[in-house]
Amino acid sequence: MKRRIFKEDIVKSGHFLFYEKGYGATGINEITQKTDIPKGSFYNHFKSKEEFGISVLDYYHSINKTQMEQALLNEDKSPLINLKKFFIDFIEEQNNIQNCSKGCLMSNLTMEMADRSEAFQKKVKQGFEEITAIFESCLNNAKQQNEIDENLNTALLANFVYNSWQGSVIRMKADKNTEALWKFYNVVFDKLLK
Repeated sequence: MKRRIFKEDIVKSGHFLFYEKGYGATGINEITQKTDIPKGSFYNHFKSKEEFGISVLDYYHSINKTQMEQALLNEDKSPLINLKKFFIDFIEEQNNIQNCSKGCLMSNLTMEMADRSEAFQKKVKQGFEEITAIFESCLNNAKQQNEIDENLNTALLANFVYNSWQGSVIRMKADKNTEALWKFYNVVFDKLLK
């Protein structure tokens, strides 16, 4: 009997491979081998590698967004504790599990593809805006609970924090250690949000 091929299985394989090798270095043959499907089955689900890459981005962003909402908008803890825990958990994961090599897939694909593909550029822009909105909600919650200065512009601050974080993640990958992430953390919580 033929095995049923699920689109999500192919996307999950691509997600793994893009993290390991990047978009450009991952071929369709590798994706089909990883999923153990014939090449024709790939093209039954995706018209092109670009369309497939967008599906991988959607998959990653959906998981990432849900995890961030659960972490940063958890009403059982204070917003600033949620924010600190989010960054600490990420730093520890990168340092202890992934050896500082993974970073953020959306960021990785932005650097590799945003200037080559308008579809990628639009997708990552939308993703970054949605994630920034989660940071802004967390900071608004902190303001409502008098954890941060009520005069802070949370929209501006959310953009600054998220953009600085992404830059620190890139530096982490270059340095192969989490020093840049800890410097980011210390500036944000010792200077900006003290």
